[in-house]
Amino acid sequence: METEDILMCPGPNEIADRVIRAMMRPAACPVYEEFQEFYEQTLDLLAQVLQTRHQVVPLPGSGRSGLESAITSVVERGERTLTIVNGQFGDLAMRIVNSIGGKGEGFTSPWGAPIDLEAFAAKLASGPYKLVTMVHNETSTGALYHAEAVARMAHEHGALFLLDAVSSLGGANLPMDAWDVDLVVSCNHKAIGAPIGHAYVAVNDRAWEAMEKRREPCGTLFGNLLTWKAQPSDIPAPGRALRRPQGVFTAVHLFYALHEALTMILEEGLPKRFARHLLNAAAFRSGITALGLQTITKSVEIASPTVTCVCLPDGITSEAFLHLFREDHGLATLPGIGEYRTTAVRVGHMGVTATPRNILHALHAFDSVLTKLGHQHDRGAAVTKAEEAYAEAETA
Repeated sequence: METEDILMCPGPNEIADRVIRAMMRPAACPVYEEFQEFYEQTLDLLAQVLQTRHQVVPLPGSGRSGLESAITSVVERGERTLTIVNGQFGDLAMRIVNSIGGKGEGFTSPWGAPIDLEAFAAKLASGPYKLVTMVHNETSTGALYHAEAVARMAHEHGALFLLDAVSSLGGANLPMDAWDVDLVVSCNHKAIGAPIGHAYVAVNDRAWEAMEKRREPCGTLFGNLLTWKAQPSDIPAPGRALRRPQGVFTAVHLFYALHEALTMILEEGLPKRFARHLLNAAAFRSGITALGLQTITKSVEIASPTVTCVCLPDGITSEAFLHLFREDHGLATLPGIGEYRTTAVRVGHMGVTATPRNILHALHAFDSVLTKLGHQHDRGAAVTKAEEAYAEAETA
């Protein structure tokens, strides 16, 4: 009997039934006042998840379109930027900077290792840099990095700080204002749990000021965040003195879905949601370890709550593993990236899939597939170890 695959990718991720049902309603005209108010309310919910009082801009596309808009809006030709590169996606920011005539430089760290902050401080002091960027949760390695110290160091050297939170927002704590982050980039289809199609950029006052003081205008219209900046409303709604422009016709059904996904997050409560992701990630890693496998990220301190990158045994390719993972168990995910493409798989446990039901299913599937491919290990140990982790957490 055929069943629908369960997406346990590092993105896109499963979408809750509630979110799917929210899209099953007639389309609204985006320019009507009632939808404008719904648009504002939805972005207010998103600001709560970001733990910020600042404006969040929605942009059509995916996380990459948000990252490009954020960088293009603040960086001018000839300006230097510094990116922490400790995985595949750190490199993307530098490529964007260089494509618009900036001078993107990288501070390279080993994949899956903690950041050497002293060495980074020395590199930062060689500036000046207009912008510092880093990936909060690197899905090529399964590592989550502490951004607060990096933000502080960037500001001490007169730079803006951009945090790529594409795969962390909604699954890991990210208090934008408390950490004093200038620009946060994320998207719909990872830990938020909504359909592909929207990126977001949260912008603080320092970043808006940098955009407004550019020597040359931004070279794009709809990617220019100033196009989307809230302005005094012609018809002030109750409690709203500002109105956020819709830079394009909004995909209203995506907004219906996003509103429902954010409502679910806030109903659960941010502390409980973050704790749920941490617990299920830890249970998954304990099960993987019981099978004799290792993860790319070796330090528990930076292990991601939303993605784990698992190194496969010698002689087993990601292609062979993923075929059976999906064919026999209905679980869909992706291979490693870069040098790990054929030797590792990346498993997402975020949003809907960060639950014992999905974690135990995935660990049973790992056990079964590895056995079928000839790996010798203690059968059943993965599920047993994860169940022990859940039992300990319940007792605590």
